[in-house]
Amino acid sequence: MPAARPTRLTIPALDVSTPLERLGLDTHQVLEPPHDPDQAGWYERGAEPGTRGPAVIAGHVTWNGAKAVFFDLARLRPGQRIEVRRADGTTAVFHVTRVSQYPKDRFPGIEVYGNTARAELRLITCGGKYSGSAHHYSDNIVVYATLATRS
Repeated sequence: MPAARPTRLTIPALDVSTPLERLGLDTHQVLEPPHDPDQAGWYERGAEPGTRGPAVIAGHVTWNGAKAVFFDLARLRPGQRIEVRRADGTTAVFHVTRVSQYPKDRFPGIEVYGNTARAELRLITCGGKYSGSAHHYSDNIVVYATLATRS
């Protein structure tokens, strides 16, 4: 697909439909989280969904003790559909290939953000144990998906 900025993410199996914020890197060169817990965000320095490479979309799992946009992300299973609406009016349709959980101190950056030969998608949120005093989850959940169709 030609390059086009993503505007909306839909995950039918989870009843998720969210506009997408643009995300960059913080001062430590770590992906910024979305500002709104009810919206996901697209890493704008990465691939556009539908183009070659891994497009990265992140979202919160909880916010102040309440469910956030990616609360159920770990429930996705291989074969399930993810749709990304793009600014050019097309939709990139992906199918989940796997869901993995990683300790934050062993996050596989190259596997998640590294170049790929085809159009792929990564959805990222927090998971594992939550520390209320540190306001921090121990792990990250990553959903891997590959481009299936475009419309």
